[in-house]
Amino acid sequence: MRFQDAVANSNDVRDCYRVGLQALLEGDRNRLSCQDTRKISGSLNLDAAVALLYPNAPRWDYGIGIKKTESKDKAIWVEVHPADANQVQKIIDKLTWLKNWLMNSAPNLTSITGNGSPYVWVASGSVSFQRNSPQTKRLALEGIAFPQKYYRIPIG
Repeated sequence: MRFQDAVANSNDVRDCYRVGLQALLEGDRNRLSCQDTRKISGSLNLDAAVALLYPNAPRWDYGIGIKKTESKDKAIWVEVHPADANQVQKIIDKLTWLKNWLMNSAPNLTSITGNGSPYVWVASGSVSFQRNSPQTKRLALEGIAFPQKYYRIPIG
């Protein structure tokens, strides 16, 4: 399934698909790069799209579609957030919310969410904890890699 179709089939966000990385705020978009931007099938500003539906929820920021074939995409989920040790639980809470939202409100997006590391934390500033810290281990157990100041979207 294509990312655009998966978004269109999800009631909460059906009209929120954007081409390329257009759904991302400019400052956040500048924290991402991609070797071949033609492989980015589209994006979704999930936080903005569902803010009125879930005003007090710890919402995740963005979904990004990556072309695998002409008719099949993979989705990754990007959170741009301060990266200090006291934010780790907030990121885990956001991921829990995202997984529940995907399962209950967006099954088509769930089906194309990639394996491996589909949940990405991009630091909105400097990263102020160590790669070998207990917080990093907690993130890894949840499937979130150590936060990066800039993220290169994997293609392939």
